[in-house]
Amino acid sequence: MRFDTRFFALLSGTALMLGPVAAQTDRAAPARAAAATPAATSFAGSPREKLVVAMPKTYAKSETMLLWGDYFNHLARCGNIDLQNLQGESLEKSTNIDVLGEKELIDSLLSGKAQLAQVNPGLVPQLVGAGQPAPFGVPGNKASGKRNSYTLILISRVDSPFTKPQDLVGKKIAHSTPTSNSGNLAPRALFPAIGLVPDQNYEVVFSNGHERSVTGVMHGFYPAAAVASDLYQRMVVKGDVKGSSIRTLWESPPFMTETWTLGKDVSPELQARVKKCSYSYSFSPKLRQLLPGNDTFLPINFERDFATVMEVYTETQKAQAAKAAAK
Repeated sequence: MRFDTRFFALLSGTALMLGPVAAQTDRAAPARAAAATPAATSFAGSPREKLVVAMPKTYAKSETMLLWGDYFNHLARCGNIDLQNLQGESLEKSTNIDVLGEKELIDSLLSGKAQLAQVNPGLVPQLVGAGQPAPFGVPGNKASGKRNSYTLILISRVDSPFTKPQDLVGKKIAHSTPTSNSGNLAPRALFPAIGLVPDQNYEVVFSNGHERSVTGVMHGFYPAAAVASDLYQRMVVKGDVKGSSIRTLWESPPFMTETWTLGKDVSPELQARVKKCSYSYSFSPKLRQLLPGNDTFLPINFERDFATVMEVYTETQKAQAAKAAAK
């Protein structure tokens, strides 16, 4: 899968299947286009707009489009929008999507080079603090109104001697990346309450991705890891890891999951197009499989939905300020 902000995945076997599946997806496009005709006419009389899209390096380019290409097609038709990558190439070709690391993704949004992106929760406080709009959409269930969420979990091998968090004092625990909410910021804010103070009574080792953390635990490279529950469950569903081989030592309250955001320079009229078309989108079967229980995008109430994320961010800022003052 990826080397990135939330995942590192092993694509053994998967890459060989992408061509046939992608072909099936392409053949199904006309039927979906016909089904989407009512929505597509919503902005048919509006001037065609351009929107530059960037995605996190969660998956390889081909798999990113396998999952999200149907949404991009819907957005282009419904909103009368020409979706492009950073080089100005159309996203009609799956190989054209840009998948960026955290810093590149933030820089692209802040500079205005990218105008639509999926971002992980740990990046949202930085973007909002820099003047970017709050995210506009998150996967959810239309009927229940429930928004997709995840928890921070502390995992170890089921055959390890570790059965509770305190057993890891003096050991190494894998964190994902420095800016990851669930992979680093949340553990630093929440672990002290369960007897684990990062960099004091356990050693932090950065794996460079949640899935690297999971596979590192699975193969014995790390005694334990702090990972996002949804990403871990996706690995189980994909068969990358056996759930029976992993033990969960602790679990946090829920966090908001990955969300979609627009750049601050996107006009209000184009923002309205993107939001209306996104909220009308019905997830593809592939997305429903990846995100069980979710079938569309739901609007976000930032103060409510990001309360836990912002709490972690605030605690992180306090800790950093205290550390700087101590020097």
